[in-house]
Amino acid sequence: MSKIDDLIRENLSPDGEILTLKEKMIGVRGTMELATKQALAKVKVLVYSGNQCCDEGVEALVDSPFLANLETLNLNHNEIGDEGAVILANSGNFSKLTNLSLFGNVIGDEGAKAFADSRESKRFTRLDLYKNQFGSAGIRALNESENLKNCEELEYSQD
Repeated sequence: MSKIDDLIRENLSPDGEILTLKEKMIGVRGTMELATKQALAKVKVLVYSGNQCCDEGVEALVDSPFLANLETLNLNHNEIGDEGAVILANSGNFSKLTNLSLFGNVIGDEGAKAFADSRESKRFTRLDLYKNQFGSAGIRALNESENLKNCEELEYSQD
């Protein structure tokens, strides 16, 4: 058994639907390994904040064949930039995902525009982009987005 297997066993709810791996410092490689674990097949809520997964880790999670049931994904404080935001915004692999939190990452205007422009964003009821690095162009894109007009909670910083 690997460290990732141990973390899953210790932090997965008894019903297999909630996995809380907050601030475990798993990193990119660990995230790539996590994405290969069949134990994730029933997970609906993944709390994965503070793990330094970066854009490469986001790509591994999105490509995982075992995370198709995700409804809520918390990727706060993971050093995710525009590349990771574009991957998340345009992925059809998370068809059940309605609640996405990316608080405190390094997403710029390109990432904000990706969420605004993506048809996949229509499924979000909550999208948290607070404390990222996009400016007025990203804010304008989010505010004017037809794809996010039904999002009940769209959060971002406005300086």
